[in-house]
Amino acid sequence: MTEPTGSPAVRSCFVLRGSRETTLSEARRWVARLAPAAVLVVGAEVDGLSPGALGGLLGRAFDAVIIDAHGELDPDVLGRCHGFVRGGGALILCLPDGPAPPGARLAAWPHDASEVGDRFWRRFERVLARHGTAPPRMLDPCRHEERGTPEQAGLVARLVAALAPDRAPVCAVIAADRGRGKSAALGLALARWVASGGEPRRAVLVALHEASLGEVRRFAPAEIAVLAPRDLIDAAPSAFDLVAIDEAAQVPVPMLRRIVRHHPRANLWFSTTVRGYEGTGRGFALRFLPWLRGERRPLLELTLTAPIRWAAGCPLERLIFDALLLDAELGDVAAVDPNDAMTAEVIDRDRLAGDEAELRALFGLLVHAHYRTTPSDLQRLLDAPNIAVHALRHARSGAIVAACLVAREGGLPRETCEALARGQGRIRAHALADALVTHLGRPDAGRLTMVRSVRIAVHPTLRRAGLASRLVAHVHASYAPDLFGTIFGATAELIAFRRSLGYEVVRVGASRGARTGEPSVMMLHARSAAASSLMGELRAELARDLDRQLELLAADGDAWLEPALTAALRAGLPPPAPLAPSARDALVAAYAHGPRTMESVVGALTDYVLAHPERLQRLAPEGRTLIEGRLLARRGWDELARTVGLAHAGLAMRSFRRHVRALL
Repeated sequence: MTEPTGSPAVRSCFVLRGSRETTLSEARRWVARLAPAAVLVVGAEVDGLSPGALGGLLGRAFDAVIIDAHGELDPDVLGRCHGFVRGGGALILCLPDGPAPPGARLAAWPHDASEVGDRFWRRFERVLARHGTAPPRMLDPCRHEERGTPEQAGLVARLVAALAPDRAPVCAVIAADRGRGKSAALGLALARWVASGGEPRRAVLVALHEASLGEVRRFAPAEIAVLAPRDLIDAAPSAFDLVAIDEAAQVPVPMLRRIVRHHPRANLWFSTTVRGYEGTGRGFALRFLPWLRGERRPLLELTLTAPIRWAAGCPLERLIFDALLLDAELGDVAAVDPNDAMTAEVIDRDRLAGDEAELRALFGLLVHAHYRTTPSDLQRLLDAPNIAVHALRHARSGAIVAACLVAREGGLPRETCEALARGQGRIRAHALADALVTHLGRPDAGRLTMVRSVRIAVHPTLRRAGLASRLVAHVHASYAPDLFGTIFGATAELIAFRRSLGYEVVRVGASRGARTGEPSVMMLHARSAAASSLMGELRAELARDLDRQLELLAADGDAWLEPALTAALRAGLPPPAPLAPSARDALVAAYAHGPRTMESVVGALTDYVLAHPERLQRLAPEGRTLIEGRLLARRGWDELARTVGLAHAGLAMRSFRRHVRALL
């Protein structure tokens, strides 16, 4: 790497308080010496980047990042943005001078923004006071040139040494926080390997989005090709000596496993972020890495701790990690025996927000158990008015050994349910009711009262001792809804666990999780007669359509569904019952003119098309191709979009529904 002109510089945090107009004007004054391209402004209400567009900036760096937090203080945005600030730069927070911004994002009906808590905000203010912030000053362009560290040089040397011709292929995992130079290390190691006689055509870079490889490509030889993960599976097993996957946690876990198995003679390098703005490393760490350790291929587990983009001990990084608990670790349970006395309780969130040690232990438990835990979950568990936190506590030591977040949902007004069933909007924070009404066409289901398990976690050293079952029993005893439910990325083990507690699968999601590659499932546990009747009807529908749904999931996915998972999904289903023509036509019409998903009526749609071939022939060529391809040939949406000349799968889905209306 280029030698620096000096040591990496520290980064600052400026806090500006007042009205939106005043603070933004002041922020722009402090960055007036910087080039416009060196400043990132984030906030939905300003002339800047919307928070939802930040994902496209991975790998970028700015001299200053300005966050307008007058509308809300979004923890995920805060966590993303600190990593964009290069050494010597500043994160500038524009905050209201007074109470917390309105928390409309966490206001689930029937609650409004006034009922959202301000515990996260008050704790954030304490963190700012504890760490201190820099007084605003004029910012000059950052002149520091990033350089490698001895630690990074040693890691590069180990990677290259593992490629010696007389050594067996290895898998190498590089896990580090943001800003540690892991992507640059991949590029440097590739360049050194090619310089030593390695063949560029026998190496490949892999990423879900080629734009995210900018840091690797700065140092890697330009002639090394870039492939998407699915293209790697289509390549011959002996095509490559070296496969380097940057930000590997973004790739679905089943796809990563398939790559390992498909290229048995290749060296595989996986780079991933372990902590940060969206918990990207957790699925990789919790599901893929343990599997990889069990493989026969030798495994190198490497890490980088020294920052490259900014100075070690960066005060901005310390502040953000503290504010968002990005470094939350598991509590000490060395003295706990799972057979010891435990007490079940509902956590007092006011007390929790003021007990830093317990909050860290609780959030660390959730982070280490779930790949989906994000900084916004910290705010949700503290402030969302429909959320409660249940826990099992070791009676003697007081340590929390298991926790469950639950959400009270449903009980919606009839008019709201009917509007949702017509496709007129969605409802925030009612995941069970929304899916039942919108995706499964059950408007009356939204009126049922529900309690949803959002997260459940047991300390990893105490798992498989019945603690999760005891905690769920406590949750069941604490409420009297029509039904309990949960939605999660399906695994055979989790489905079996919930079935043992009286839950059954009623819906399989139409797509796979972006990082797990697993379909989501909804499982319900009925407590009222109305809920029992609903579950029976949904189970009958699932029995009729599941095989076709699994075929479509396979067509859309980059990796197969594990046989154990498909068996778990089928477990206990009744024999498929025939569908009367009148019921079939009603389902097709409900899909054509409403918000139901195609997959939820795939059996009815297929039978309708087969019963009316003359109508299919009267459709436009695009419509025939889409309907025949999806329903009869079970082709994936991406493939169909390419076939008919549409830009992406979403357009193919919308066009498909439009042509079904024409079919009717």
